[in-house]
Amino acid sequence: MASTRLFYALLSGLHASLPLAELRGILEALGHRYRVVEVFDQVAVYESSSPSSRGVAWRAGLVHETGRVLAVAEAELGSLLEEAMLVDWCGFLRGGDRVRVELVRLKGYAKNAVPNNASRLLAERIAPLLRGCGAEATPRNPTRRIHIIVTQGTIILGLVEDTQPKKLLEQHRPQRRPFFHPGSLDPRLARLFINLARAAPPGPYLDPFCGTGGFAVEAQTLGIPTVCGELARKLAEGAKRNTRAYPGGLLTEHTQWDATKLPLRDESTQSIGTDPPYGRSTSTRGKPAKQLYEEFVQEAARVLKPGAHLAIAAPHWLENEVEEAIQQAGLKQLEKHYMKVHGSLTRIVTVSKKIR
Repeated sequence: MASTRLFYALLSGLHASLPLAELRGILEALGHRYRVVEVFDQVAVYESSSPSSRGVAWRAGLVHETGRVLAVAEAELGSLLEEAMLVDWCGFLRGGDRVRVELVRLKGYAKNAVPNNASRLLAERIAPLLRGCGAEATPRNPTRRIHIIVTQGTIILGLVEDTQPKKLLEQHRPQRRPFFHPGSLDPRLARLFINLARAAPPGPYLDPFCGTGGFAVEAQTLGIPTVCGELARKLAEGAKRNTRAYPGGLLTEHTQWDATKLPLRDESTQSIGTDPPYGRSTSTRGKPAKQLYEEFVQEAARVLKPGAHLAIAAPHWLENEVEEAIQQAGLKQLEKHYMKVHGSLTRIVTVSKKIR
């Protein structure tokens, strides 16, 4: 890959495979050419043709932060200090930068080999090098942050470029929206589906079972034109209230419809990410869940543009039926993830692509 740069992504530990899958989805949605170089416990290192990783973690649900890889060392303090002395600090920092060094220890790795004061020791070691670039190592009022990320057997020394908007996501929680209905997913999971679907401007991104509009709120926040549809009138009206209550509300179109009979043109949709009703806590309005999925996936295949993605959730008892529906609709299944919800429900998250 020509003109590549090396980046890291700090991943959520809440799921084994979905954070990395989301990272790939975001990079593809942003149009970045990339290659995942290595995956550690909760950390992925990747090459990209993009000049920075900004905008990646900001749109993520399960990616906490991204940044430039400055060095990679064994999980031992001496190795870290040696590698830090070889970094071209002036190539990454500017005059006037105030740099704070922070230790990020994942799952308690290397407590003996990398002490808790490693950040202070590293800051003292690199302080003369930073001064030579016109920068300063200081914990106060930093303009840049360097993270010592300790994972299994490895240290990633990274310059932070982008972080997940945790305060914003907290403000988007279902209980804080004007209209609330049980069963709404956390905004982090909403972003996950959007990113697995590779949603991006100019869209449109489609959530055909939008419920109270949680997916649409996140999509419009990311600047993606969105279509939000729901069969139940009360929920459709509630979704409109919710999306209008947040910035970007005018990017979302609302409608009441039957998702198995979408009033959309063939090949008119850029991406679909959705969580249909399972027939337990959320109603299928009398239609058997198996039939609902089969008919919807056929419609999804019809309205998706060639090359577009469908990210869909289903309960574990419909796993085989959904796979068969995807195959019969002519979509190519790319990946499948198992997400434990509680003792009687495992959510199956499937990502498919329309090849033709």
